[in-house]
Amino acid sequence: MKCSNCDAENSDGAKFCKKCGNPLEEKTINHEEIINSVGNKKTKTNDNTKIIIIALAIVAVVLAGAFAYIYMSGNSNTSDAGSTSNAGSSSQAVDQDDSSAKQASSSSSGSEKTAQQDTSSMRIQGGSFSTGSADADKTYASIYVGKENAGKDVIVQIFYSRDGNSLNNGNMVPASVHSDGYLYITSADAYLYYPDYATIKLYDSNSNLIDTQSVSLSPTSGTQTF
Repeated sequence: MKCSNCDAENSDGAKFCKKCGNPLEEKTINHEEIINSVGNKKTKTNDNTKIIIIALAIVAVVLAGAFAYIYMSGNSNTSDAGSTSNAGSSSQAVDQDDSSAKQASSSSSGSEKTAQQDTSSMRIQGGSFSTGSADADKTYASIYVGKENAGKDVIVQIFYSRDGNSLNNGNMVPASVHSDGYLYITSADAYLYYPDYATIKLYDSNSNLIDTQSVSLSPTSGTQTF
């Protein structure tokens, strides 16, 4: 999928541009193709249902004949003992499978919760803003969230303003925490005025707000820490 803002190529499922953070437009859905696809699936389902019914009928006839033969030959006791043993083994195997599945599900759920808790505890601990020597230069933000969060994926949104007037739309930019514990975010556009105020919003990868911080700036070039 191509970004309408910077023409960068992105994966089809991406919501934001990996280069500039601009929201990506969703592809138009062809309703006629969907209707045709659903119709074909329904036809195939009906055919499969008929085949299953016929197969079940054949199996029922075979089983009925087998039980009649066992009953008439006088081996019902032996058959019952064998069936009980097989049923017990099958039940034990099913119980073991269910137990393994529950343990795997519990482990997966626990890992997801732990990861979510680690991300939700992330906080903006400091950083800096820097601009070039001209008003038309882009603004760079270095946001420190701690080395313990290195490698985690988040979304950063920064609003810049000057004299109470907004300078940007605050694009939501996906980013990963570097090994030094910082997030490095570059403004999508250059501004006609140096910003004197910035609001940082930090989200997890599911766009849930984690932390926010406002910073007052001197409307000049250079690097300013907070």
